[in-house]
Amino acid sequence: MRSVFIIALHDLRVTLRDRSAVMWMFLLPLVFATFFGLVMGGSAGAPTDATAHLTVVDLDGGPMSRALLAELQDERLEVVELDPDEAAASKEKIRTLIIPEAFGHAVLSGTQSILRLEKEPNTSAEAALVVQARIVRAATRLIGRMISAESNGIDLQISGLPERSEAPSMVTVETSFAGRRNTAPSGFSQSVPGHATMFVLLIALTYGASGLASERRAGILRRLVTSPVSREQIIAGKILGRLVVAGLQVTVLMGVAAVAQKFTNLDFGTGVFQMWVVLMVYAASIAPLGVALGGWFNEPERAANVGLLITMAMAAFGGCWWPLEFVSRPLQILALALPTGWTMRSLHGLTSFGHTLGEITPSLGILVLFGFLFTVLAIRSLRVE
Repeated sequence: MRSVFIIALHDLRVTLRDRSAVMWMFLLPLVFATFFGLVMGGSAGAPTDATAHLTVVDLDGGPMSRALLAELQDERLEVVELDPDEAAASKEKIRTLIIPEAFGHAVLSGTQSILRLEKEPNTSAEAALVVQARIVRAATRLIGRMISAESNGIDLQISGLPERSEAPSMVTVETSFAGRRNTAPSGFSQSVPGHATMFVLLIALTYGASGLASERRAGILRRLVTSPVSREQIIAGKILGRLVVAGLQVTVLMGVAAVAQKFTNLDFGTGVFQMWVVLMVYAASIAPLGVALGGWFNEPERAANVGLLITMAMAAFGGCWWPLEFVSRPLQILALALPTGWTMRSLHGLTSFGHTLGEITPSLGILVLFGFLFTVLAIRSLRVE
């Protein structure tokens, strides 16, 4: 057993002596996660109980549109009303609701009237969804008061919409995001888990595979066989070495995430430690794949290139670059054939949907099965004679 640990520590020292490997392990994941986190909206989730800004342009000006504005004020919306010219010149608007001309007449006559919500570029998509839901809720309550008014014999054609005391709302509408948390995967909630998952795989399948291929070509593995070390111990040491490297990488990246969360408004759901646990299980599952890949190729450059291609494919189809919740059903099913897909499924459960480690245990079990499969491949592919 001591020989296994010695081989693993040797691999760790060799990897850490390579400056480019250290850069790809620690620096570039942080750079990529920060850049894409900011590009994808930062930490700007949109809780359903937050107050959102809404600019309103009322082209109707009648009692029905004024009643709708009153309903919107009760929807935790910061409503700012502007005339069309002011709205066109305003630089403060983020989302603008356009109430069309003859809105009240169309509603009272049973004719379709379209409310248009315009979102400024590069603003939060989640906040826009929240505002859209609140507009629908306000319109639905308004319709409920109209039904109540007619049932009480109030002539809407003559009096316009009655006051709320005359026609209480008959409708209650509740809106929420999927899951127990209120934000969908976006910003840093997507980029940090996604790039951590991708770069751990990248190091295992490029530096791990090419390093093993170099040792085979240099005859180092043949010399190990002549020492009092069995073939099984060599394979176990190489797999453990890949796990130690990946474990150090995961620990450093999650440590930085924990510090960033402490001093900024980043939100990683149930906690960074739970993310660390998932990534460590993932690291254990893909560590044997790097060994297997190194056993298939004698040329280090080819092993590294194939490892890079496999990493990019697994990252793209496994949800490391974009949330799996946003892709088509066939691609979601394809992701379930990859360890990256199950890892991102677990991490999104923690960061965006409020799951606990106990609830994602089935996904972690699938990762363990991947680990057994890749271990079998490593044993069959690595020749040390």
